[in-house]
Amino acid sequence: MFRDLMKIKNYKLFLLDMMLLGMALAITVPFFILYATQELGMTRGMYGIMMALFALAGFLVNTIVARFSDKANFNRKYMILFSLSMSCIAFSSYFFVQTPVIFIMMYVFFAGMGAPAMPQLYASARESINESASIKHAAFANTVLRSMFSFGFLFGPLVGTVLLKQFGYAGLFGGTILCYLTALLTIIIFYKDVEKKEVVRAEGYVEPVTPNLLRDKYLLIPFLAFVFLHVGQWMYTLNMPLFVTEYLHAKEANVGYLASLCAGLEVPFMIILGIMSAKMETRTLLMIGAVLGGGYYFSIGIFDNVIAMLIGQVGLAFFLAILLGLGISYFQDILPDFPGYASTLFSNAMIVGQLVGNLLGGFMSDIVGLGNVFFVSASFIAVAFILLIFTKPVRMEDIVE
Repeated sequence: MFRDLMKIKNYKLFLLDMMLLGMALAITVPFFILYATQELGMTRGMYGIMMALFALAGFLVNTIVARFSDKANFNRKYMILFSLSMSCIAFSSYFFVQTPVIFIMMYVFFAGMGAPAMPQLYASARESINESASIKHAAFANTVLRSMFSFGFLFGPLVGTVLLKQFGYAGLFGGTILCYLTALLTIIIFYKDVEKKEVVRAEGYVEPVTPNLLRDKYLLIPFLAFVFLHVGQWMYTLNMPLFVTEYLHAKEANVGYLASLCAGLEVPFMIILGIMSAKMETRTLLMIGAVLGGGYYFSIGIFDNVIAMLIGQVGLAFFLAILLGLGISYFQDILPDFPGYASTLFSNAMIVGQLVGNLLGGFMSDIVGLGNVFFVSASFIAVAFILLIFTKPVRMEDIVE
């Protein structure tokens, strides 16, 4: 099966670039708030506003690009190159801007413009898969791609730690820029255009209109399901370090153990799930993942124990592997004729879930307390599970003016 994937046009290039994108983010993300608050002089509130504005900017740019990215004359290569360039400029702000407000404005604008890079890479990969003889392995191909992003994200913090120690924040931001530049150059040099095959339609066929999230319930329901899945996950991500250190009074090192164990398990789980997806419906796997993820969050409030949380990382990693590895395939299965729009829906659901999860996570921890906040996370997963029951694939021939 792996051998078949390597024959897909541009697929090896996409694997490399997804790893670079994961590493680029992971190098900076763990230390970004430290630089912003300790070096640049932002308050925590300003940093929160910056990340919220970035999420909104990415959502808007992705949505706009998605409206025309599936047109016959649209070349994803140039969109990917543009987005990678914008990401380079966003992180290069470190070298030129020392004023918090101006830094926020530049980062939000340019990083938001760089948001389409990943969904367009996914969409381009799907077009290459459709052109190849390996279309039956589409879900597996997407899962392997996403596992490479996780692989880069797994080693990125270690690289960032070394760069920060040796070269300071200049090395940290320079390393991120280098990853984006490398991805950009590989696209310029090695990317091969994918010819979109002209499909011959039967007489009387009416061309489907571009989907609309707010108008079409077959999109809105799964989109909301994914948003709720991510809300539950980000509420956990926000509160887990505080729960371990302040509520359980355990050592800070346990936070690192939990995060590293989960990340380490995700990559092999993604590969395994990619193989399973050839035999099982993606929606079924997502529902299984929701049960495991929601069950883990619920168990935290019951056991109040770090050892139980470490054991629970198996279920959490399985849930995240399904959510992040197969989620893109799920939307592409719903919208097979619109890979760009489908990939954008997946990315935007993640962005909205992250934004709402971070805001709601802090708010709910103050209301119900750290000991009960994970029950709220589990409840969001439960609602998502119910929504997934009512989702189904849609034939594009049914979507007409």
